[in-house]
Amino acid sequence: MGLFTVHRTAEYEKVAQAIKELQQLGMREGTEAAVDGSWKLMRRCFCKMAQGRAWYAPMTLHASRVSFGMHADVGQWFFAACSSLSYSAAVAMMEAQCSKQGAPFPEEFFADMQMMAEMSVDVAHRAGVPLVGYLVAEALTGLQMGDRTIARETSDLLGGDDAVQPLRALRRSVREALRQARSAPSNAAGVDTVAALRVMADEMLVRDLDATLDRFSKGHILSGSNTVSAILAASKTSRTVVYVAPGTTSGAAIRMDAPESGRDLCTSVSLPGLRVEAVRNHLQKMHAVLSSDEPRKRVRDRAVRDAHAAVGDAIWKPLLAAWPDLLGARIALVPLGESARLPLYTAPVDETGTPVCGLMDLTVAPSGNALMFAGAPRPSRIDPLVVADPWFDDGAGAGPIPFTVPEAREVAAVHGVKPVIFREEAKAVATGDDGERLRGLTGPRGSAALPEAGASSRGLSELMASANLIHLAGHGFLDPHHPLDSSVLLGRPLPLSALLDHDLRRGTTVVLSACHLAGIGTRLPGEQLGFPAAMLAMGASSVVAALWSVPDAEEVVRLMATFHKLVRGTSPSAALGQAVSRAAAEGTRPTMWGPFTHFGA
Repeated sequence: MGLFTVHRTAEYEKVAQAIKELQQLGMREGTEAAVDGSWKLMRRCFCKMAQGRAWYAPMTLHASRVSFGMHADVGQWFFAACSSLSYSAAVAMMEAQCSKQGAPFPEEFFADMQMMAEMSVDVAHRAGVPLVGYLVAEALTGLQMGDRTIARETSDLLGGDDAVQPLRALRRSVREALRQARSAPSNAAGVDTVAALRVMADEMLVRDLDATLDRFSKGHILSGSNTVSAILAASKTSRTVVYVAPGTTSGAAIRMDAPESGRDLCTSVSLPGLRVEAVRNHLQKMHAVLSSDEPRKRVRDRAVRDAHAAVGDAIWKPLLAAWPDLLGARIALVPLGESARLPLYTAPVDETGTPVCGLMDLTVAPSGNALMFAGAPRPSRIDPLVVADPWFDDGAGAGPIPFTVPEAREVAAVHGVKPVIFREEAKAVATGDDGERLRGLTGPRGSAALPEAGASSRGLSELMASANLIHLAGHGFLDPHHPLDSSVLLGRPLPLSALLDHDLRRGTTVVLSACHLAGIGTRLPGEQLGFPAAMLAMGASSVVAALWSVPDAEEVVRLMATFHKLVRGTSPSAALGQAVSRAAAEGTRPTMWGPFTHFGA
């Protein structure tokens, strides 16, 4: 063992021992007795890492996590927010090192990262520095999809003045704010103040604005593209970007506005009802009904209405009370953690029962990065591809869903093309007076495993790469533990992993009229890894997908036909919002329109 390796090992052991002693002190005498020591340890590790010692990143991660937990426990929000910023910097450093070495990010950190992603936004709001929550949120998302997207699109995005000029204006304004803050009289409390934290966050933003504008981010702990992504996205898409994050005692929302809007760059509001435990309880209740074999329509409809009511009360009502100007505006919602599985797009929020997507031009984005790159210009001409399969593997493992065939024909007729239909001979199967067929598999549950993708899947991938409006109707299969194995079942399974071998044309719109495919994986914390995030990373600007099971019914056919008629004259996000609102106003059951969400720009 070399001297250098021995030195690193000794440092690791020294920090680990210090953390152990602090935790024991906290358990023995209370958190207050250990909190100052945790702060000093975190700052020492961070300074070592910031000086270029990348191997200090894991130690900084552990020390920051302990400092964050202790300060949050005693309500010292400023110190907790600083610790979360240190934590996110360590994550970024470790991710950069893993990417450089071609190694995966260590899984042993995932659980803590999930906790930090869910709590840091609320802590930053309580500290009065929402910009810190934004910085942490972007650093802890997109570990898998972000790198691919950035590599493909950054040079094109930064090539025009429409992106660069707003960033230069923002840099001037932040620099002026920094100049004024630095010239103000020193606070007697020293550097550990909320004002100092604001200066720290602004300094990081300025450094990364410099890096982005110079197209050079080496040497910065936080990548410029990660840090300024939502600001660029707000300018590129003319949307207000709102991050929503559940917390242990309450949640919070952070609002990012474009520099040219004239509003404060970053503001926040508390969401008292958006607790992690409450979110999980609502999701468990809803999915217990919607993923079961229980065929009763009334039970399923009630589960969707309950979920909509919970989302309206916990998220949309406090958001609109704090920021009423969101009504009628263009909004991009970035949900963090498990809140991404909630029906955020379709929840009614007023006494008329109108879904929120009908009250504003709403979209959902996996991250600021994803939204930024989804803002590519839309194509001037539509090149459609419409595909449907009323069976899966000749019926093995799933019943027929015959309404996919008339759906494909109606959608194709809107665009004047012929659909691609697999096994058209599927016939309807009686399901009982109160039953319904669903467009998805909830899991093998004792049946044979999904067969491997065949030649038809590869051919379909190539067809998708040649179109810019893609509509796929068939069974869907979500594997939350291994999301890249999730598939849309057309002839043979078309898995997400196979799709990622291809690129889509920039500005493409993809409609997934199948069950579950807006769902996300559960292994990577803070990242919405699934079909929407992957397709946006592949070059799509819009993805329409369903969060849970979709009935195979005439009402879904009408919804999709309406969407495609509208999308020829307006943006996909507005078209889906109008189509969903029409269906709700006509009294269509909420299970028909409730799961659909627009992702992207």
